Parts: sequence; structure tokens; C-alpha cells
Amino acid sequence: MKDKKNTKKTKKKLSSRKISILIVVVISLIISGIIIHSYLNREEKENKAQTTKVTSSIEGYDYSLTSMDTKYYKELFEKLKKTLESDPRDEELYASLISQLFATDFYTLSNKIGSSDIGGLDFVLESARANFAMKAKDTMYKSVTSNLYGERDQELPEVTKVSIDSITKTSFTYNGTTDAEAYNVKISITYNKDLGYPTSAKLILVHNGKLVEVAKIN
Repeated sequence: MKDKKNTKKTKKKLSSRKISILIVVVISLIISGIIIHSYLNREEKENKAQTTKVTSSIEGYDYSLTSMDTKYYKELFEKLKKTLESDPRDEELYASLISQLFATDFYTLSNKIGSSDIGGLDFVLESARANFAMKAKDTMYKSVTSNLYGERDQELPEVTKVSIDSITKTSFTYNGTTDAEAYNVKISITYNKDLGYPTSAKLILVHNGKLVEVAKIN
């Protein structure tokens, strides 16, 4: 009798152990599946992440065209390239194109990846870029949501034209330096759709070495 009882107990223990092992195996498989699924999803998302590629540049200058730039911006960039490759270059035309390129890139938000992707920085006075970017992020770019994976559902402006209303010479002092040949430029901005963004601006452009850069915007 004792042997039979012991045998039954042993069988019950073995059955319980098998069930326990089975449960552990099932749980392990579920956890492994979740980890693998998460990894594959993350990898798929990373593959979908938008990247900005340089498609053209201007020799001797830190100006570049990227895959994210708009059609209008590309047209202006090609004009700038021809102007800077000319000898001698037309300084007033150069200042006009910098004003147009800056405004096009800065006020176009539809192609920006997020609130830290500030447009027009290539054309801002080098010593003022960091402060300019910080201010822009806290103001105009503040509401721009991330579009890293191309899933953004937010209506944002795209500049389709920047007109030069006037361009005149002026004297402007910055960082203890006075540029007696600075440019005072008034522009009008046209968008693909009126979403309430600025339609005009006043810029001051100064000479910085061989560059003409935006030193002030109103």
C-alpha cells in the first residue's frame, strides 16, 4: 500500500514539475516574442527615419542644398551659385538672394523635422546663430511637432515666394564693429496657404569677411 501511495505522490510531483516547466517555457517564449517584436519595430522605425542629404554646394562657401529643401528654395540656391561664381560678383544681388533664401528657409516649417530644426541659420551672422536658434525654437518653431518618421499630421507653412520690396545701403554696428556698407532689406513673403504667419520683414545684412550675413530681423 505504501509503495502505491509513494508512486502516486511521485507521479503527482512529476506532473506538477512538468506543468511548472511548461509554464516557465511558455512565459519565456512570450517574453522573447515581445522583445523580438519590439526590436523589429524599432529597427523598422529607424529605417523609416528621415535623413537630410546634401545634394549640392557652392565651392568656397558654407552654403549647401539638401534633399529636404523646397522647389522654390532650390531655384534661389541655383541663382546664388551663379552669382557667387561670377567675377566680379554683384554684391547687391548677393545680398538680395541671401535675404530671399533666409526668409524662404526660416519661414518654411513644413519641411522641418522638429522644433530644433531651425531654418535659415546658414545665412545668419555666425556670432549670433546660437542665440538666434534658441529664440526661434522658443517662439516660431515652438509648436512644430516631430516628423522624424514622416508621420506628422500638422498643417505648416511653405514659402513660395519672397519679394525684395527695397534694398538700400546703411551703416550698422555689431559686436563693436561698424559696417558702413551694410544692407537694409525689406521683403514680402508669400505662402502656399495663409496660416497667419508673417508676410513681411525687415532685415539688416552685414559683411563678415567675404560673406554677407543677416545680422538683424524685424
